Amino acid sequence: MIMRRQFHLNDSIRSTRRPNAECILRVLVFAFLASCPPAFVVGFASAQTVTNPRIVEFDPSADHSVTLSDGQPAVERYDLEIYMAGATAPFHTVNLGKPAPQADGKIRYDFSSQVAGWPLPGGIYEARVSAVGPTGVGRSDVSNPFTFSAPCTYTLSPTSLSVGAGGGAQSVSVTAPAGCAWTASTSASWITLTTTSGSGNGTVSFTVAANGTTSSRTGSVTIGGQTLTVTQAGLVCTYSLSPVSQSFPKQGGTGTVSVTTPAGCSWTATPSHSWVTVTAGSSGSGSGSVAFSVARNDSAPARSATLTIGGQVFTIDQAPGGPAKPRNVRVTSSGGE
Repeated sequence: MIMRRQFHLNDSIRSTRRPNAECILRVLVFAFLASCPPAFVVGFASAQTVTNPRIVEFDPSADHSVTLSDGQPAVERYDLEIYMAGATAPFHTVNLGKPAPQADGKIRYDFSSQVAGWPLPGGIYEARVSAVGPTGVGRSDVSNPFTFSAPCTYTLSPTSLSVGAGGGAQSVSVTAPAGCAWTASTSASWITLTTTSGSGNGTVSFTVAANGTTSSRTGSVTIGGQTLTVTQAGLVCTYSLSPVSQSFPKQGGTGTVSVTTPAGCSWTATPSHSWVTVTAGSSGSGSGSVAFSVARNDSAPARSATLTIGGQVFTIDQAPGGPAKPRNVRVTSSGGE
């Protein structure tokens, strides 16, 4: 029986004969693409090199469904043989079994899960398909060349950032092989991305809004499947009073002190003595004011008290008590006018 191998680029271009079973094989390798991948025919040194293939396609042997006189199938299985380009012996063989031809008459096999043991990446490879039967082997000519690129891996530097409450412009470096595209995204409303995509090595710039609360917060930026963690500090609460002291006569009176502090910073006003009463603003958040009254001093000595507001001290001094002093004293010769 005659074995015939036939290879095509649009048309049949070559046929050869060998003993044993007749086998018409057309071997093509497909790239792993989202859309329908291009096919490249075997047997041409000038055929386009496919990067990261996953499918081998071939026309089955003409004896695919033939049964020999002893009842055995003429073709028991197909083997995919993988060669380094120009080599005469395969370094890896994949048993394809005996898949049924598809509607267009071709057999297609996804071998992508069986490439882990190959010397990848960096080499140029070729393939042949053999029809194996009890009477011999029919081997195709060499396929188009193919190769494997380094996988797209992404590294961020740094992987975490600590940002002050004031926020501001930030950036992170992305390391990736040339040609490996990436996108950047965030779900944190207080992080605004300036850079949203790139390829290969690059930098992602973004802005962190000011944190108007005393609580810290954490968000993230995802780039090429990698996560940058952004932690922003809360406000540091500082307080200042204006004025910082006030003096009162023995009759007492009322006063007001202003409190300046960032929004979200809470405070209380606490008098040190009972003769000082907070009449308004005993507590608050952010800037505000405290109103207070000072009672009459009926004791002889002068006295002092404080209002403690947000850890700051406001001092109140009051003149001594006692009877009111006489006024308009004058000495005369008689007690009349």
